[in-house]
This record gives sequence, structure tokens and C-alpha cells, in this order.
Amino acid sequence: MAPVKRNRRRPPPPPQKMSRLARIKLEGGAQWQAMARRKDRQRGTTFYGALLIGGAALAGAAWIGGSLFDVREAMTYGADGMASAVGLDATLDVRGVEGQRKREVEAVALPPGRRSIMGASPDAVKANVESLDWVESAEVARLWPATIRIVVERRDALALWQEDRQLTVIDHAGERVHGARVADYAYLPRIVGPGAGAAAEPVVTAIEELPELRARLAAFVRVGERRWNMHLKSGMVVMLPETGEVAALQRLEALHRTHRMLDRPYAHLDVREAGRIVAQPRNVLPTAAQVAPAPTPARGA
Repeated sequence: MAPVKRNRRRPPPPPQKMSRLARIKLEGGAQWQAMARRKDRQRGTTFYGALLIGGAALAGAAWIGGSLFDVREAMTYGADGMASAVGLDATLDVRGVEGQRKREVEAVALPPGRRSIMGASPDAVKANVESLDWVESAEVARLWPATIRIVVERRDALALWQEDRQLTVIDHAGERVHGARVADYAYLPRIVGPGAGAAAEPVVTAIEELPELRARLAAFVRVGERRWNMHLKSGMVVMLPETGEVAALQRLEALHRTHRMLDRPYAHLDVREAGRIVAQPRNVLPTAAQVAPAPTPARGA
């Protein structure tokens, strides 16, 4: 009888030697996966940390015995922190105004300490923007994930016109705004003299973009119904040219930023000639134009 052959288990083949290129690819892939896991853990830590902060603020307000308003504020603050932590800081899209006025809206729009679209309700932003004296109304919308759109409507009023010591509110066309209370518009620039209303729009609009001059302005006084003198709160009088008055104002703003011209002890600055300025020292001040006392502000002043 022939012997029975037994099946013997064959030993596993010896491992093949891995090429250097394959080993580099394998190690690189492992490192990339480890980095991805670390980033995921960091994101989770940041999110849950912000969640913990928000929860702690909420619990603290409740423990102290705060009102429902306090608890709501704590919740809003926590949501703002979480949204900011994941990169949802708000971008403001302001429409209806430009330049300096746009910057003023951006400065007040978000409530203090809020940075994200979650932490700024449309009602709060609307109230902040409408607190500006020159804003008639504002419409606010949150556009997810991170944009707050603000559409601003300005008041029609341009300036307060003083004629024969009587003040009236005028619009951009120089017409009186009927029914407008002077006390509600105390923040507006003052213009003085016959014919001042119809000629005021260029200088009043220009000075909105010139914050150094605007902060010091007392009144624009019409001289002979042909040009302006700008009276400052310090008592200084700036003599503007008959034409090119806007360029003269811009030049004076630039000179002040460089040389502090408006803070010097001058009685008069004559800027009627382009490229030349004549300063009169303040020895004896001339009699200033009579300007009616400012009305008591009634809104936001």
C-alpha cells in the first residue's frame, strides 16, 4: 500500500522589501492623517470651550438672581462667542451713505463687545444706527453666514439758517423745512446772513468729510451774498474765496493735520488765494458776527 501524503502548511512567504518611495508615501499619509485628527480635536476644543463659556455666563446670571433680560444677554453673549470662535465675525454692508458718514455708522452699529452675526440682533443694530442725529431711519438684515446689511436713510435737513436772529431748518435746496423744530436739529451746521440758504449746500456738504473743521465750526457767515467767512468756536475767522471754497476747505483741513493751524492763536486766516495763506495774530479780536444762541438738543445730542 502506498503511503498517505499529508498536507503540510506552507510557511508564509517572506515579506518583500518595500521600496524607499513607497515607504515615504506611506509615512507621509500617516502624518497627514495625524495632523487632520489634531485639527479636528482643536476645532472641537474651541467650540466646546466657547459653549462652556456661554453656559457658564448663563448659569452665572441665573445664580446671581438676574432678570430674564440678564439671562437673555448671557445667552446672546455666549452665542456671539461661539460664532466668533468658528470664524463668523460680522461684515458690515452699509448702503445709502459714503465716506465719513459711512464710517460713523460702522462705528456704532454693533453693540459693545459683539463681533459676530449671532451676537447682534437686527433690532439692536437698527436702534444704534438711528441714534445718530442725522439718520432718519435704518433697515437692517442679517445675511448668513456673516454679513449684516444696513440701509440708511438720511434726514432731509441740511443746516440751520439764521436770518435776523431767527433760526429755521433748511434742506439741500435751501428751502425751509416746514414743521421742523429747530431743537430737533441742533447738531446741524449754522449758516448766517441774507442769501445764505441758497448757497449753503456746497460748503455744508464738504465739511461733513472734514472732521477737524466740523468739530471746530461755529457758523458759516455769508459776506455780501458772494462768499463765506467760517467762524470757529475759538473765535478765529477763516476767510474763504468766492469760488473754489470747497478746495480751500480741503486745503485748510490738510494744513491743520500737518501744522495744527486751527489751534494757533490767530484772529484771521485768509485762504482766498490758492497756494497762499495769510494769518493775522490774535492781538485784538474783531467783532464777531452775531450768532443766535444754540437751541437745546432734543434728540441724540
